[in-house]
Amino acid sequence: MRRLIFIAGLILAPHLAVAADAPPPVDIAGARAKIVAAAASSRANAKNAEEKAIVEADLAFAADCAKRGSAAAFGDRMHPDSKMFPPRSPIVVGPEATRALFKDDKAQWEWAPVQAVANGDLGVTWGIALITDKDDKGKPVAFTSRYTTVWRRDAQGAWKIWIDVGTPGPLP
Repeated sequence: MRRLIFIAGLILAPHLAVAADAPPPVDIAGARAKIVAAAASSRANAKNAEEKAIVEADLAFAADCAKRGSAAAFGDRMHPDSKMFPPRSPIVVGPEATRALFKDDKAQWEWAPVQAVANGDLGVTWGIALITDKDDKGKPVAFTSRYTTVWRRDAQGAWKIWIDVGTPGPLP
């Protein structure tokens, strides 16, 4: 029996990422175009140094996830007091629990913030994501999601994820 992980409204399983409610097929090229546009727009619309830093932290996180995978990227970006809220599951607390949550995830995650707000040591990004993988038969599958991430500075002043929540659905 396959081990399923429920997170951000998605079912993550080794070699499979499927939405809890089967969504319509995804236009992958269109989703990628929206992600590129969101990255450019969020950079252009950041109003102060903190917002620019939050946008760049979110985009660096996405690039790291594409390069090293979700377990390493999410685990390294989580604040020591971080929380994730998987549906119908216990709250995931801290970097190590986050790494464990994503340890079997082989999906490719792509995202960009749409908007950011920040002031001092706290900031928020909300954005859009594309998750692609292969099902048990090797057939490509793709899903889109919207997310909200609350960022806090850690003791060294680096932006880290304090709270991360996502939901499957069409991209705006």
